[in-house]
Amino acid sequence: MQQYSIGQDLLPYIYDLENDAAGIFADFNYPFSPLLISGQVADPGIYNLPATTPVTTESVTYQAAGVPVSDSYTGTTLWDLLTSAGGVSTSMAKNDILTKYVIATGADGYQATFSLGEIDPMFGNQPVLVAYADSAGQLGPHASDGLARMVVPGDLAGGRYLSDLVSLQVAGLPEPGPGGAGGTSPQATLSGAVADPTIVTPETLSRLYNATTETATYLAGPSPTTDTYTGVSLWTLVQDAGLLTDPAIKNDLLGFAVVATGSDGYRAVISLGEIAPNFGNQQDLVAYADTNGQLGPNGSDGALRLIVPGDQAGGRYVSNLTSLQVIDTTAAHQV
Repeated sequence: MQQYSIGQDLLPYIYDLENDAAGIFADFNYPFSPLLISGQVADPGIYNLPATTPVTTESVTYQAAGVPVSDSYTGTTLWDLLTSAGGVSTSMAKNDILTKYVIATGADGYQATFSLGEIDPMFGNQPVLVAYADSAGQLGPHASDGLARMVVPGDLAGGRYLSDLVSLQVAGLPEPGPGGAGGTSPQATLSGAVADPTIVTPETLSRLYNATTETATYLAGPSPTTDTYTGVSLWTLVQDAGLLTDPAIKNDLLGFAVVATGSDGYRAVISLGEIAPNFGNQQDLVAYADTNGQLGPNGSDGALRLIVPGDQAGGRYVSNLTSLQVIDTTAAHQV
């Protein structure tokens, strides 16, 4: 597979050239918003966004520096755009798509990561948009938000509304993944990019935190399953462990993700932008009890299970949880 790499120091220069070209093309009524798609896709390359299909329009309101902003955007959903690029490359491992993520990069080097589980129609199905036009006139040649931007309907603040977008890089967890015998797991480790790694058990969660309850319905195979779970917010656990972000990097947490791993080695990625209260605010839980009796010493799902309310299928409901590893997805990847 062909790979593309652009040095961060070249991004502003290349983007100025793209803006100038877009202005010239606009004089001839030809819309031009180029975007580099690279990494683990079948057909990496430079795509002209106005030529991609299907075209989608989203009207959104979000907070920018504490001020509400409303606009209507036109573009292609991130999922459809990756499909136009031949689709994400996956292995034969079960739900391997859930180990992948997309790093969006702007001309100034600002980055945000989106998990594929968030946008996959079978799972999170979030209509994240790659926009090239808007009703307020903020997108276009030499416009304030550039030739393209990410649009994330439902996010409270605009940190993932990445403007002056120049590239999307599809990446994934290292292969091969961890092996595992499966079976019931009594505890999980919380480790990685945190100041205070710890062991998580049902006892520690119930003793140290106020419990949260979520009723969720999801597909387990072809059949819908409904259960009510008791646990602790994944966001709370990560924050209490001391997320190791760089204060010099704006919204650095948006480049981080949590890798949830089960006793059989099964893995799923949750981006921190999905669960951060200022952004996606998704109420993911590390659950230790449920009304259907699937969690606990005699339960089939082990002592702990990741719960992702809103996902249509249960692929990210990682059971027999053994590990929650916080990773900086942007550290190992260049544009």
